[in-house]
Formats: sequence, C-alpha cells, structure tokens
Amino acid sequence: MTVTPRRRRLVSALLVAAWVWATTGSQAQGVPEGSALGGGMQSAGDVGYEHAQVGEEYWAGLPLPWNTSGEDIELTDAHFGHVPEGIEVIEYRAVDVNETDGNVLFARTDGKGAMPDLSEARNHAGHPVRVKADSGSDIYYVARTKVTGPVHGALKDCRFRYRQGPWQYRQQVGCSTIVSLGPPIQYED
Repeated sequence: MTVTPRRRRLVSALLVAAWVWATTGSQAQGVPEGSALGGGMQSAGDVGYEHAQVGEEYWAGLPLPWNTSGEDIELTDAHFGHVPEGIEVIEYRAVDVNETDGNVLFARTDGKGAMPDLSEARNHAGHPVRVKADSGSDIYYVARTKVTGPVHGALKDCRFRYRQGPWQYRQQVGCSTIVSLGPPIQYED
C-alpha cells in the first residue's frame, strides 16, 4: 500500500480527533464536570404534585444550591436537564428565599394557596450568584412551567454552571418533580 499525501492527512486528522476526544473525556463543550455542589434534601427524593390542570402555569423549584467545597463559587446558570412531554418551560428565574418565604418546591403562578407571586420577586438570573464555601445559597432557581397535556415523566436532572476561581464548571444535581393531572384544589377566596 502506497502512503499518499491524502492518506497521510486523513491519518493525521484521525489522530488529532482521537487525541481531542481522549483529553476532553466527558467535558461538554470544553466545560469540565465539577463537584462543589450539593442539592440538600430536595435532591434526595421526589417532589410531587397531583392536581395539575392542562393550560395552567406553575413554578417548579430546583434544589437550593449548597456549596460543599472549601472555596466560594459563583452560579451562572441552572435548568432542568429533562423536561417531560406535557410540560413546557416558559422561563427560568433566580429568586431570594427571603423574598419568597422559603424555597418554593412547586406552586401555582397565580399566588393562590398562600404562595407569593414569584414574578414580583427580583430576578437574579443572568447575574452571577455568589455562594460562600461550605454553605447554602439564599438564591434558588425556579422554572415557570405550563402544563400542555398529559404529563409523561418527571422534571429532573438539574444542571448548574458555576465559576470557582478562574475556572468554569458544570454539574448535575439530583432532582425529580413528578407532576400529575388530577382534580383541582379548591381555594377559599
């Protein structure tokens, strides 16, 4: 077999591609997987709501971020990695637990049920959120969702991006919010 310039370029390109793949491993778009975050109790189980109505909007909370490392971090983004059929995410917000009477797990967007209107709270999304070393954040992320039909699966696989020092990381934190259609809750006026 004769080694032609074309074959030499092909072999070189394949070697470069193999080297890039081997050195980046599981890194998505060049951002390595981090390990600084924990999700507290919410990441250890399921959150459920059995009274969803088609056409209604709800807030679905992501776990309150806990920095389990010895260095401060800055959160830059958070979202559900899996959104099931029957649910549409309209927007993500980052809100302060002190403005929302705690971390909202799942709630109507209309404020019924003694829940604050999260659309009125200051939105910290799009701005770095500092979380001190070995502590929890006062800012948590919520998704404004709309039920579009029967829900098949759970909102899950909460994904965060953050900076620690000069480095950027991504990390998946366990979460699962199971939404089911069911009879509506009757609220007193």
